[in-house]
Amino acid sequence: MISPRRLRPPVVPFALWDGGMSAFSSVILTFVFATYVASGVASEGAVGEEAITAAQAHGSQVLTTWQAIGAVAVALLAPLLGNLADSGGARNALLRITTLATVATVALMPLVRLDSDYLTLGAVLIALAVVFSELAGVFVNSVLPEISTPENRGRVSGTAWAVGYWGSIVCLGLVLVLFVMPGTGMLGVTGEDGWNYRAIPLFVALWILLGTLPLMLRAPRHPATAPGERWNPWQGYASIIRRVLRAVKEEPVMLQYLVASAIYRDGLGAVFSIAGVLAANAYGFGAVEIIVFGIAANLVAGVGVFLGGRVDDRVGPRPVIIAGCAGIIVLGLVVLAFEPTIVFWVAGLAICLFVGPVQSASRNLLTRLSLPGRETENFGLYATTGRALGFLGTAAFAATVALSGETRTGILGIVIVMALGLAAFLPIRLGAAGRAASAAGSRAEAPSAGA
Repeated sequence: MISPRRLRPPVVPFALWDGGMSAFSSVILTFVFATYVASGVASEGAVGEEAITAAQAHGSQVLTTWQAIGAVAVALLAPLLGNLADSGGARNALLRITTLATVATVALMPLVRLDSDYLTLGAVLIALAVVFSELAGVFVNSVLPEISTPENRGRVSGTAWAVGYWGSIVCLGLVLVLFVMPGTGMLGVTGEDGWNYRAIPLFVALWILLGTLPLMLRAPRHPATAPGERWNPWQGYASIIRRVLRAVKEEPVMLQYLVASAIYRDGLGAVFSIAGVLAANAYGFGAVEIIVFGIAANLVAGVGVFLGGRVDDRVGPRPVIIAGCAGIIVLGLVVLAFEPTIVFWVAGLAICLFVGPVQSASRNLLTRLSLPGRETENFGLYATTGRALGFLGTAAFAATVALSGETRTGILGIVIVMALGLAAFLPIRLGAAGRAASAAGSRAEAPSAGA
């Protein structure tokens, strides 16, 4: 058994990676830059309320269309590169390439001027950064079993998620003070040609680089499972197909888990992706209020996942996932049933308390269900199944809004997706993988076909 002293150094870079990369999802993708592109850039030059509304709707359509294209790219590339990472031992090289590609893409975003002609460029850059960051996440997730034991894996995973949320808090706070409030921020960058927003990606790119650099330099060696064999994409896909067919017979529990988790994970993703839209359109939040809500949401989520990781170690990932999904469903119904803004604040932040633990426990559970040497490939499939069903949360939200004509009722769509995911997860017989690891420190065995 590896001693805690030897485990500690790689754990810190692992957590810092989450703290660095979280700035992309919170600042660029959710609360700040994507809003600048879909709203400010798209509507620049439009005259009249009707024209501005139409332009912003077009901006949202362009943004989501390119993100859908990016989702297809992730679905196709994640298992392929995961296979290459495991079979050829290229995990660490691919981790560095995709992380640095994310940094470079974010650093190009200041090219997006406050001009509607730059709408497509902004949408393409955001989608490209999503692809690189999600692929990098595949390789980072596979580091988890190499720097932890079954007894502390929940704590390590939860702590890293918490650092990610706390990194988002600090970065959002700095963006708010330095660039947004009051008017131009403390740096005095003016709003001429959108520079008070265009400068933000440079700050975020530096933040990501500083946070992810330690793991890029110190990731543990990942030996090849098929050293010396020639590899090409067609052989990679053929290997993946054989892997899935073999898993149908030998690892049906893992495949069931991939499908079930893809459903509820999409609900979790929708919770954060529509939070800003819901706050603005249903409750009238302004830009500053949305960022403040985002800071509060990440703070609560960070505390939740930090504590949830310790609960995971004590009782196992299965109870954490069940309790977290159930809590989100109940609180979502509370927000739906009561209209006052204070209910949205209290219940919405309480939902964030459960999101992180479910995400962290889900990552931990996949490491327990994965055979040694196949972790990266399985996390590639994890990303692919998540992307294959990645339309559910947002589609359900949009459908319920379209049927009711009220933005707030979109919460029901997310609740339905979470309930479907929980219903698919409950019957899965996870065996020892879903329970707390034994005190002896042995690896929790993945359940066999007959478990």
